[in-house]
Amino acid sequence: MLKFSVLTDVNSKEEIGNRRAHYKGLDFIIEPKGKAKIKGSIHKFFNDGLHNANRFTYENFIEAVNRLSAYGVKPERTRLKSFEIGLNLDTSTCKIDTKTFLDSILYCRGAQRSEMELNGKTGYGYAYKTTNATYKFYDKAEQSKLQAELLRVETKFIRMRAIENYGIKSLADLLDSEKLSKLIADKFLKPIDETIFFEWEQIKTSRRLPTKYKSKFKDLRNPNWWIKDQRSNTDRQRNKESLERLIKTYAKRDIKNILKGLILLEISAFTRSKKCYEYTGFENLKNWNCLDTNAKKSVTDTQRIVCADSTDHREGKEKKKYCLTCGKEITGQKSDSKYCNDQRKCRDKAYNLKVSKKKQAKRSQKEKEILHLIKDLGNEFNLIRTTNPNRKKIKGVPSRKTSVIATIGGRKKYYHGADARFFLNEFDKRTKTELLTQCPDDTRLEHAQ
Repeated sequence: MLKFSVLTDVNSKEEIGNRRAHYKGLDFIIEPKGKAKIKGSIHKFFNDGLHNANRFTYENFIEAVNRLSAYGVKPERTRLKSFEIGLNLDTSTCKIDTKTFLDSILYCRGAQRSEMELNGKTGYGYAYKTTNATYKFYDKAEQSKLQAELLRVETKFIRMRAIENYGIKSLADLLDSEKLSKLIADKFLKPIDETIFFEWEQIKTSRRLPTKYKSKFKDLRNPNWWIKDQRSNTDRQRNKESLERLIKTYAKRDIKNILKGLILLEISAFTRSKKCYEYTGFENLKNWNCLDTNAKKSVTDTQRIVCADSTDHREGKEKKKYCLTCGKEITGQKSDSKYCNDQRKCRDKAYNLKVSKKKQAKRSQKEKEILHLIKDLGNEFNLIRTTNPNRKKIKGVPSRKTSVIATIGGRKKYYHGADARFFLNEFDKRTKTELLTQCPDDTRLEHAQ
């Protein structure tokens, strides 16, 4: 049984605040109004509260959740307020210490790097906090006081809106292998792909680099430059690919590929069990990214951890949706999404096409109106070529936009830009035709300054 402690008033003996019980790495909290919460590491709970630095498989996770039922925890009614997923990677066999991995992180999700404090000391880990999630890289051995080389790579969801499109709201949803695998692929593995790693010692100078990269290399290896870079996502991706090509060609090793190899092997270990045939949802994780052959040789099996911070669903399978522009599947995005989130290319392309069609329709309507004026009204109007009288004039800057004023029955009508040029061309055609047939004297084209 859980033993709860609570503060009491000295005089009235009434309970003050929450009732709390700590048991095997988890904090059980009961608020005065009766609401219950659980905080802590499910992995540590599985290990009887000793540590969370060994391998924790998906099968272990299911067993741990089943154990919680003895304390009244019902997964389908236990809502998640925040949680984290992560890996403990044994870096000892690839001959790269944990500190080298930490120091090589150049850029992560556009966030400023902040040092983590482990056991009252700094310099053993870094966090990158964004609006909805925090990405952490730190020395797990230092945190757990172990004699080992363990690198912890972790994503913590601090707002549940970050994963609202994955149908994960309760603890039971994390037991769904399809939902969990999609979440891991998009919110854990994809950020690793987007993170930039660079070892200073591998390429110290630009002496050996091609001439076109020499001047840019100083910026590419500077973490502050990436943070302050205001370029578009397309330009940033292009710069990232340039740096990674230089690393692959001129560095002795690609530390990012080594890290991805460690992660890939651990993902396989996480899903491997005696009942692995039941967990079909993890197939997509096994094919994560293409790694260099050399990187695969320098990795080893490591530990997998899933932690739940606080407990607080979309039912059934979602109907597949596809981007209206490129056809890519977008099932996991918001319900009203029509285009994929690939750097907004498809959305912008569709928007530009829509705007172009509107402009073309508007221009066609104007051209019909102009042709009607020239053909049907004949000599009943005067046409004056000028600049746009409504355009704000800047001293010393000539106005370039062509405009015409058509006077019809004493009323002036303005046409600007492409419409004006079309009007002039059609009017010139008519004038030339009339000159051949002795055009009337009262039709004139005046040029105004």
